[in-house]
Amino acid sequence: MQLRTLVQGLFLLFATNAMAQPSTQWSAFANTAWYNALDNTFQIHSAEELAGLSQLVAGGNAFAGKTILLANDLDLGANLWTPIGPDYTHPFSGTVNGNGHVVSNLYVQLPNADWVGLFGMTTGGTLANIRIAGAYIRGNGTVGALVGNASTNSTITDCHATGVDILAGDFNVGGLAGSIMTSSDMLRCSATGSVSGVSQVGGLVGSPWDLTSISQSWSAGTVSGEYLVGGLVGFSTFAFAPNRFNTLNNCYSRANASATIGRAGGLYGGTQGALIISNCYATGTAMGTELTGGFIGVSGDMAVTNSYWDTETSATTTGIGGWEGPQTPQEITGMGTAQLKTQDMVNLLNNGQANAPWTINPSINDGYPAFENTATGIAQVETGKAQVAVYPALFTGTVYISSQAELSHCTVYGTTGQRVHGARLSGNFAALDLGKVAPGLYYVQVGTAQGTITRRIVKQ
Repeated sequence: MQLRTLVQGLFLLFATNAMAQPSTQWSAFANTAWYNALDNTFQIHSAEELAGLSQLVAGGNAFAGKTILLANDLDLGANLWTPIGPDYTHPFSGTVNGNGHVVSNLYVQLPNADWVGLFGMTTGGTLANIRIAGAYIRGNGTVGALVGNASTNSTITDCHATGVDILAGDFNVGGLAGSIMTSSDMLRCSATGSVSGVSQVGGLVGSPWDLTSISQSWSAGTVSGEYLVGGLVGFSTFAFAPNRFNTLNNCYSRANASATIGRAGGLYGGTQGALIISNCYATGTAMGTELTGGFIGVSGDMAVTNSYWDTETSATTTGIGGWEGPQTPQEITGMGTAQLKTQDMVNLLNNGQANAPWTINPSINDGYPAFENTATGIAQVETGKAQVAVYPALFTGTVYISSQAELSHCTVYGTTGQRVHGARLSGNFAALDLGKVAPGLYYVQVGTAQGTITRRIVKQ
């Protein structure tokens, strides 16, 4: 009885403090001592040094031609974050290579600000190999976990955000990027979690605009807004000049999209024009009062080839919700769940492509086609020497975590990468109440003072 009382008491303590947010700002702890104007390459070893980068860019140093390398996992949970490149007059223009390290517990509380995320605004910037685990973000417009707006020759490659919790008060809101525009690209990226805004809201990107490309990328979770809401992308509009198309190639969404007014799609909320889509699929629901489709909500001028939606999981037999302008033939095909979960479907999606990015595995992505290099998007990393026990592996309600190292946080993900539970921890022991999660396989990612580990558990 004493052990049970102790465990219950510890759980109540953790439950009370689990989602407690910091009130202090990282700017008060920024360290810029690592910067030397004569150097072109720098290593960031701590959250304080990353906050120093934010401070330097806000002061007018765009870091054009310079490279930042992350040398460690960085836990930002102690303080509130100020985006790197806070607005269009102070963008970040350098390169950040995360080296696969995890940036965890990103808290941004700027409900009246635009250009909000780990980065606010990039112009000619490159963001690569960055993993974000846990992002609580409150902003106004142009909001994403990784970057608010990636503009003018910016590139985002191999970046992933899990455990996203974004609430924005305006347009251009995405799980990874609020918008990408003007000759900017995104490759092999993903976002999972909850994304909410007013309009042009997407599970991965809110608004691509003016000669952009998104490829081999995906989303999962829930996406909501008033109108123009898409499981993967919210909305794309006309470009600054003719023939500057926005392309979406080899992508999928497993997110559910809902719009209180309308114009919602399982993959894409809508487009006015200049949109080319190929080799994509969607499985999520699209809900709204008008113009909702299993694939796209509303279409203007677009060209879609070799693309599909799940007529069963989406609960709709309509791929295109409606049109703005003349209706044109599109290669968008509704299929049943069993048809989509086959090698034949993989062969269709690969469609003779030399790199053949699609693969399938019954234990990955709930058996739907996926990409081998971003099978779940969950950062299953062993970044330290911490000895962590997560038990029982087969559970019905409570899961316990113990470690000789100081615990800092944990996040529980489903097999699609959707965050189902998260907590900030302290001490060497924690009890997680997972009694309300559905039966199935989950991943528990635990951060400690000595590194990060991931463990598999199964709910009976």
